[in-house]
Amino acid sequence: MKEYFVYWVKHEIYFRYFYKSDILYRFFLSSQVEDTVYVQEQLDYITYDFSPGASLQQALYQDDSVHLETDQHYLRVVCDSLTTAEETVFSELRHFDSSFFIIEPAANNCGWIAPIIKNDLQSRVHLLYSSF
Repeated sequence: MKEYFVYWVKHEIYFRYFYKSDILYRFFLSSQVEDTVYVQEQLDYITYDFSPGASLQQALYQDDSVHLETDQHYLRVVCDSLTTAEETVFSELRHFDSSFFIIEPAANNCGWIAPIIKNDLQSRVHLLYSSF
């Protein structure tokens, strides 16, 4: 069985750490082991909550091959393959928001559910002057 942890990262952190996924990966892994007040405050600061009964959870398709479990800070997905996770959960999350960070601890894999759109990234760059 494959196990994935999905964190819903706040947009400010998403844009700041998109290309620094290794930092987020190490932090999220250590946060599962180290349950201190300091770590919980950091998780509160950089992630949205997965509250029970939220519209996000209701939008997720579930079948017998996928088990979803929520914590305050992450959504745990257990299924038989990455293909199953993609078809049932990840595709729905991609439609909901692009700032989901997924880790697969057993395989040391991590990544964002959707890339930053180049035009969106360019719109955040402020120019002081232009030669046009």
